Amino acid sequence: MVAVFWKDLRLIVRDRVALIGAMVVPILVISLIAGALLDNGDRTRLLLPVVDEDEGPVATAFTKLLGEHAEVRTVSRSEAERLVRDDNDAAAALVFPIGLSRSYLQGQPGDIELLTDPAQAYGLQAIRVLLLLMDQEAQALADPLSENLIVVEKISLTGSRREVNSFDENVPGFALLFVLIVVIFGTSMALHDERDWGTLPRLLVAPAGFTWMVLGKLGARFVLGLVQMLVLFVWAHWFFGVSLGPSPSALLALSAAMVFTTVSVGLVVAGLARTREQTQPLSLAVVMLVSLLGGLWFPPEFVPEWMRDVQPAIYTSWAMRGMNDLVLRDRGLEAIQGSVAVIFGYGLVTLVVGMRLFRARHSAR
Repeated sequence: MVAVFWKDLRLIVRDRVALIGAMVVPILVISLIAGALLDNGDRTRLLLPVVDEDEGPVATAFTKLLGEHAEVRTVSRSEAERLVRDDNDAAAALVFPIGLSRSYLQGQPGDIELLTDPAQAYGLQAIRVLLLLMDQEAQALADPLSENLIVVEKISLTGSRREVNSFDENVPGFALLFVLIVVIFGTSMALHDERDWGTLPRLLVAPAGFTWMVLGKLGARFVLGLVQMLVLFVWAHWFFGVSLGPSPSALLALSAAMVFTTVSVGLVVAGLARTREQTQPLSLAVVMLVSLLGGLWFPPEFVPEWMRDVQPAIYTSWAMRGMNDLVLRDRGLEAIQGSVAVIFGYGLVTLVVGMRLFRARHSAR
């Protein structure tokens, strides 16, 4: 037993890259998570577009009170709808209709419209808190809310549902995370198994060509990952009632793009790692980074500004955009075409880089 212990320990210590990676990766991931959750210094204020059609004293007072707690931007109705529905830069917009101040001053009830994007549940919750703060701070000014003279009417701009549940918000991100783990680890380690089993040198001189052989192996991993993702989504729909969107073809296209790019990332990991042991910390680092920075764990409102700036460069953030459009906003294939195109483009570039790295790394052996 002692001899086996010392033998395995020497083998572990011999691969210094794998050993250092096993120590550094957890430190890096923990630091990023802590930075995302605890660093509030560079977070921007909540954006709240306001459409002041009334231009009276009541609307002006409300706008001033809201401006103390949020970034209030006075815009036209069309601009507010664009910010909420098309750009998704704001979770909601407030509309003070014509005649609001006159109705209040006459003691008559009036409506305030809240144009919402239910997909941004955390942002909507923050806006509800702002409305409560506005209510409390305006009481000294004879607040009409306390007298039920003003009613907030919610109007969804991005789907048929006014509210979404926590399963719709969280399950798609965790499904993508587990696919990342299985596909990246499986692809990178399987390719190194070929070298350990002695079949890689044969592939290098096979008549069919090294590239086609590797693509065949990647194709098997692609099918496995795609089936896993679809099974996870179907199970989530059946067990938790998670919406899969109005278009099965859109879900299939987005899933295929995501898995294709993830397989390509696994090939890059295999090309960077010198040994099978090195694929483990490297794969873990890649999975944790692309899932954290891509928004699979936290919504954008929870992370610092620098993380939001990085997200467009991470393909998983585009996958989450597409999933939010399908699951939370009930949009179809046309709405996610841009996300699918970006993910596929990312995958093609990564595939080319991975093929070059893997061939250069192992053809010299």
